[in-house]
Amino acid sequence: MKDISKLINTIPFSNALEKNTLHKVYETINDPKKELFPKTLKVLILAGISWSISLFSGINWFIFPILSLLIIIYGIVLYFKSPLYFKKAAYNSVVYLFTQNMFIFYICSLEISNSVLLNRSLSIIYIILSYSLSLYIVKIKLIDSIQDKYLSKNEKLSKKRIIKIVRVFSATLVSSIAILIIVMQFYRFNKWWINNNDFDFLSGLNGSVIGNILSVVSVFIGLVILSTITLLPTLLLNSEFLADGLILQRYSEDFRKKYEFEKKEWYNE
Repeated sequence: MKDISKLINTIPFSNALEKNTLHKVYETINDPKKELFPKTLKVLILAGISWSISLFSGINWFIFPILSLLIIIYGIVLYFKSPLYFKKAAYNSVVYLFTQNMFIFYICSLEISNSVLLNRSLSIIYIILSYSLSLYIVKIKLIDSIQDKYLSKNEKLSKKRIIKIVRVFSATLVSSIAILIIVMQFYRFNKWWINNNDFDFLSGLNGSVIGNILSVVSVFIGLVILSTITLLPTLLLNSEFLADGLILQRYSEDFRKKYEFEKKEWYNE
């Protein structure tokens, strides 16, 4: 996250002040929206659901639910220790984190072979790659939000090409949800003839060129579907909320003094 810290340090307080008026900052600290359940309760419920689902990963290794629990505890501590001005950003972040955690560790419960060692090894690789890729996407989205909101169009912007790729990818994820719903509905109304069809003729292609091509294509499609499902939670993160929170954090005392907030109002001390 050095890139983000470096970027935030280049933003002058005048730019930050222009985008964060007294009214907006007041609403950030005192959320005017009336909700049936308080955010604190929602965080705890989502944390419990996330860990409960991640328990399935214990099928492959008992270490996985423990690792999941550590990530959840980190998220809970992050939320409860965050000052009032950062609470909105922290809430959005932990909702993403807990959902991402739930998806990743549930998929780690899948047993793709009879080898315990192979299942564990693939699960470990999957966890590392999934978190690395998802957090990288979050990082790029955050950089995009900071640059788009706090820097003028004339200023030199970084990672333009990667940002465009992530924007297209996020749009593709949204489209994939619609496609998935359509496919599910198609199967629902046509499963009677799909289940009755005999696909044993495909076994005769084993070892042939066509069979090998179909195998490669099937693996590729499977990886694409797996990647899509894994990265769906990145859509939950509102990078603008997090960008605003980091800016308020960078100029915390400047904002507090400028808008004349008491320390208890600002930090909840």
